[in-house]
Amino acid sequence: MILKVSWVVFAIFFSISLAAEPANFEQAKIQLKQIYQGSERTFYCDCQISWVGRSGGRVDHDSCGFAIYAPRGLPSEATIARAARSEVEHIIPISWVGKQLKCWQNGGRKNCQATDPIFNKIEADLFNLTYAVGQINGIRSDLPFAMVTENISAQFGRCDIKIDTKNRKVQPKADIRGDIARVAFYMADRYNLALSRQDQQLYLAWHKQDPVSELELLRHHRTAALTQRSNPFVTGEKSWQLGFNTSGVGLTPQGWLANNSGVPSNIAAVGSISKTPQAIVSPIHGNRNSRVYHRADCPNYSSMAPANRIIFQTSAEAEQQGYRLAGNCPK
Repeated sequence: MILKVSWVVFAIFFSISLAAEPANFEQAKIQLKQIYQGSERTFYCDCQISWVGRSGGRVDHDSCGFAIYAPRGLPSEATIARAARSEVEHIIPISWVGKQLKCWQNGGRKNCQATDPIFNKIEADLFNLTYAVGQINGIRSDLPFAMVTENISAQFGRCDIKIDTKNRKVQPKADIRGDIARVAFYMADRYNLALSRQDQQLYLAWHKQDPVSELELLRHHRTAALTQRSNPFVTGEKSWQLGFNTSGVGLTPQGWLANNSGVPSNIAAVGSISKTPQAIVSPIHGNRNSRVYHRADCPNYSSMAPANRIIFQTSAEAEQQGYRLAGNCPK
């Protein structure tokens, strides 16, 4: 029996390791099923999911005590239908990412999807995706996480999530708050995005109060096998320090600290390492036609047509290929 189980686990990880990282959100929704295989439950309510189709699922309300939220009387047929299905949700809202990108400012999410391959990679990042009951996904929308006032009572039966739409706040259950914090740190770290000081304080508290669980670690390892990278705030390779990345716009110094202790751990102690924070360098965009390149701080960084775009890792690499810095970039 033990041998049989071992082969099943090996087969799951082997199939994941052979899969390619998704190029867009639609592909990511399909691949996410591999990460949740054997633990098919929604993130906020812990409801059992039965897969339907390539990326969807049906939610078993009885498995988690979920009750449909209907503050104005009986729920509509559309509300009942949405509450019955699982939906793929961005843990950290994609609008938080998009609003820091030029493509979003020039046409919103659809424009970013159509014109910016980097946005598509961010939108498809499996570390930031999970399953939610459809109704919760719809009501939550892009509201940020925070602690709500005590006058918000239970809205979804035994599902311990509170959504304060008036004050634009979402309070998740205590045993996933650390998971959320570590995803927020990862997204800000990897994509050079700004976290407000208030958000940093909240997430640091959640990170400390809710350590990495076995389930979080399992899903992390499966995601790492697909993406060929890790969330260093789950593995303990990095820890976040308050005080950086607070300007409210992108391209600010990141607030992480590398854990150079050499001792593997699930979580590094916050603020325990005294290395100087380092900034992530965004990819360089070169224009095949004009032979000029744009850094992430250049005005036309995200507006270049995808067909004309070539990606370099550094300015030096672009210049070695005969590209020159665009004239409207800061010197």
